[in-house]
Amino acid sequence: MAKLMVIPNCYEDITNIIGHVDSIAVGLRDLSVNFLELDLEQIEHILIDIHNQNKKLFVSLNKNMHNNDLENVRKALIKFEELRIDGIFYCDVGVLNIHRELKLQIPLVWSAEHLATNYNTINYWSKFNLSYVFLSNEITKEEVTVIKEHSKIPLIVQAFGYVPMYISKRHAIKNYLEHFKLKTDSKDFYIYKEEKKYPILERKDNTEIYSYFILNAIEEYGTMDVAYILLNGFKINIQLFLQVIDLFNNVNEKNKDEFKNKIDQLFDNTDLGFIYKEAIYQVKKNEK
Repeated sequence: MAKLMVIPNCYEDITNIIGHVDSIAVGLRDLSVNFLELDLEQIEHILIDIHNQNKKLFVSLNKNMHNNDLENVRKALIKFEELRIDGIFYCDVGVLNIHRELKLQIPLVWSAEHLATNYNTINYWSKFNLSYVFLSNEITKEEVTVIKEHSKIPLIVQAFGYVPMYISKRHAIKNYLEHFKLKTDSKDFYIYKEEKKYPILERKDNTEIYSYFILNAIEEYGTMDVAYILLNGFKINIQLFLQVIDLFNNVNEKNKDEFKNKIDQLFDNTDLGFIYKEAIYQVKKNEK
């Protein structure tokens, strides 16, 4: 049975969540994408409670790094090694190279968003002593099963929550407000397209866009034998999220249909994403 990993919606939710999951995953501010961003002091603070309860804390350094980020990455990795952080999510090879250069022991999680889609690529990265791979959300359940059977590295699979779709280096929200001379104190922004509502979040260096739906794959992945099932609490009310966590903690082959329906009833916009939608590429013939 997979362990349960959670991305909290906000710092204040973490205390309520710790006792119900196996691990918490957060991002280090300005060096991560698609994770709740925390300062180093906040990470040190929650680490005490998490380790006191024999749980694990993973920290993400998974954005594409600029040259001027590398010294901060180096300092962060050294500090996290001292703190005994349980794992680091990364995408940029620069993080891996610094980790190897410093001969650190902190476990690494390859988290390349849309690139972790096949076991050949994953097994290539196994040469670098990775501890986990966070699979892409754009592959089917069947493909996840095949990767599980042939992969040399334990897998992490998202089974609940909004799904990261797109990252832009532009400040989409700020530019929009300035262009139309608009002012707002709201922190909740959405893109509306074809009657669908996509959450959009702007950070210091990028803008993130999420799916219009909440992934509900408890029936497909709730009982799957991977390393971790990930639940993303982004924009999810803590009381509803705790109900979802409880369902995942108690799901089995007999009740998974019932539990899937319960989650569907909690939210208006659940979907299965690409779980049963195989990507097919066609080459267009040149017309003479």
